[in-house]
Amino acid sequence: MNTILLHNRVVSAYIFTVVLCVFATSSISAQNQTVEEQEHIAAQTAYIDGLAAFENNNYDKAISLLNKAYVKLPNHPGINFALADAYLQINDLENAEYYSKQARTLNPANKWYHLQLVKIYKTIGNNEAAAKELRNALTHHPKDIDIIYDLAQTYTELGKFEQSNTLYNKLLQLKGEMTSIRIEKLKNFNKLNMKDSAIVELEKIRSMDPGNLSTLHLLSNYYLELNKPDEARDVVENALQVNSNNPKSRIILADIYLTQAKWDSAQTTLAVLIGDSTVTNQNKEKVAQFIYSKYKNNPSNSAIQQTVDNIFKKLIHSTPNSGKTYALAADFFLNTDQPQYAIRALERATELNPTNDSIWQQRLQLLLEQRKFGEVIEAGKQAIQNIPQDPILLYILGNAYLSSQQYDDAEKYLTEASTLPARRELKANILGSLADTHAGLGNWDSAFEYYQKATDLDTQNPVIYSNYAYYLSQQNRKLSKAEKLALRALELSPDNTSFMDTVGWIYYKQGQLQKARKYIQQAIESGNPNAETLEHMGDVLLKLDKPDKAKKWWQKALEKDSTRTHLKEKISNET
Repeated sequence: MNTILLHNRVVSAYIFTVVLCVFATSSISAQNQTVEEQEHIAAQTAYIDGLAAFENNNYDKAISLLNKAYVKLPNHPGINFALADAYLQINDLENAEYYSKQARTLNPANKWYHLQLVKIYKTIGNNEAAAKELRNALTHHPKDIDIIYDLAQTYTELGKFEQSNTLYNKLLQLKGEMTSIRIEKLKNFNKLNMKDSAIVELEKIRSMDPGNLSTLHLLSNYYLELNKPDEARDVVENALQVNSNNPKSRIILADIYLTQAKWDSAQTTLAVLIGDSTVTNQNKEKVAQFIYSKYKNNPSNSAIQQTVDNIFKKLIHSTPNSGKTYALAADFFLNTDQPQYAIRALERATELNPTNDSIWQQRLQLLLEQRKFGEVIEAGKQAIQNIPQDPILLYILGNAYLSSQQYDDAEKYLTEASTLPARRELKANILGSLADTHAGLGNWDSAFEYYQKATDLDTQNPVIYSNYAYYLSQQNRKLSKAEKLALRALELSPDNTSFMDTVGWIYYKQGQLQKARKYIQQAIESGNPNAETLEHMGDVLLKLDKPDKAKKWWQKALEKDSTRTHLKEKISNET
């Protein structure tokens, strides 16, 4: 493949030429030198020393010496050029531009003087000026490929894609066919939305380099962008003839099949990669990332979802050492409401990446949501062994113990979590769970102290407000405060039936029975009430001297939760 060699010149060659010239002109006999000649020689010496300092990256010294030379030889283009280069190195663009212009004006036929000024303009961000300077250079060097290529690139940066392609065509005339130039033309045609012209370029590139996988992949992707899936498939099938198990070729082919809604073909294409033991885990991870992106881009498409589901279930069994694959699979299974598959994938992901805190957190949180408290405890202990002093892991583990009513262990882990740095919201949740734990232990003073700290930290957490209010009412403490806390929880989450019940129960405790009945009735009518809410309605009705109605609600509560055996006595008692 032919390539363009861009101008990336240093001043070394130029310096060498200058030094030869200077020494050739400085052989004047010392006896015959005039003062002016001596000053001239001193200037040339400063010039040479300045160039040497520049080569040694001592730019301040170079500038000082070159300025001494400039004072005596201001019309020397080489000195101006060297000064511009030195100022450019220290990012003094104003002086760099000034001296570069001087050099170019003094010797307009010198290509490198023009290109230096172009570089300065581009550094400044003035591409229009850079393009003008390149056009100026072309008047002196009309067939110079460096200048033509640089101007074509500059036109592209300016959004002048047609002018850029005109110059690329000139390069093709001068140098012959070059894939790199054809690709640049293709990019410009795509930006111009000239699809027919883009296709012509694609075909030329393909004919020039039929066996290059990178080229074939690029072409197939361009065909897809141009909505030419059949042509894209033809190109990628050529790529598979070159290398039948190239992962990128397979992924592109699968993408084409998905575009054409050929779900089985896409699945079969990727299954070849997944089932091949010679394919690396890294390439299988690319398959996982590819199929997951397809689902994320179109999650409502049931066919894509099923295809991705099948591939992931096959993938997690064929990639035993890829934690990333299992993590992606878990995310997919969570999004598609398959928690059991997600738990299995996360379990394997934590085995492969035992120090990845986010995967552990996801696994433990999911188990906690599934109310698998024993599994949370077992996995949580493993997690904190691998990642000690992680407040989130300790918080989840503590909550698992709390939910299992193992209050001593809950207090241990939650207390440790509370001593670690954490964001306010997390810290408030930890303190709220500690408060719940002390409530379970019957340590009411400690419980209410932790609740207060939690609400001070987070004024937007309705659960903490509601629990605080409920336990105050259960202990018949500060019922006015409990009422405010409960109403605040309901204000933050107005549709929460549990919070409605808590407000109603506090009014019951205060003897405000009509208000109590109103809120508890709202809780019952707003959704599927729990047994406690049903029991509370019975208690309110009993206080309202409606024992028969009270017994009906108690009976409903017992049917809802058969463990509430104390209700049998309430129901059977004569009232």
